Amino acid sequence: MKKFLLFASFLLLTACFDMNTSGSSTPAASTTVSNVYTSQFPEVPIPMLMEPDPKNSLTTVNSTGEKLGRENFKGNMEASNLAAHMVQNLTSQSWSLIGSVQGEKTLQLYQKDSRYLVIFIEAGTFNTTMQVWVVNHLNNFSLPAQGNDPFNFGDTPAFQSAPINDNFNDFGANSVFSE
Repeated sequence: MKKFLLFASFLLLTACFDMNTSGSSTPAASTTVSNVYTSQFPEVPIPMLMEPDPKNSLTTVNSTGEKLGRENFKGNMEASNLAAHMVQNLTSQSWSLIGSVQGEKTLQLYQKDSRYLVIFIEAGTFNTTMQVWVVNHLNNFSLPAQGNDPFNFGDTPAFQSAPINDNFNDFGANSVFSE
């Protein structure tokens, strides 16, 4: 009888171990192309494993009715898989991949019509974060003529500043910096 209980316990432990190892690979296999949703930007498919982070997102609508801004996501997805997923799904949505850099952090730049899309992916200790930026394309943008001096942008100042009053003390009358 003891041999039977020992054998049954062994079979039960083996079955539990097999179920545990096969269950751990299931989430990775479930991240397929069809397993996406759209959030703030309708033409940007997001994997179901990535959840929106609304308190760190900011979107607006431009004059032509297109949504622009930044949306943040976080989730339990490997960064390299997320990067590959974004390339595959964004190109299927007619976004043209202009350039990318992949390493510890991944940056992807896309263009479509009059918009740019920037994807920034960063792997963390417990989850992966992703920023999705959609911005307008700047038409006819050029810097002012510089001439020979790279720091001379013509007569227009780069910023406006108030004149400095030499008698003004930002630190107060009792400051160690007062005269």
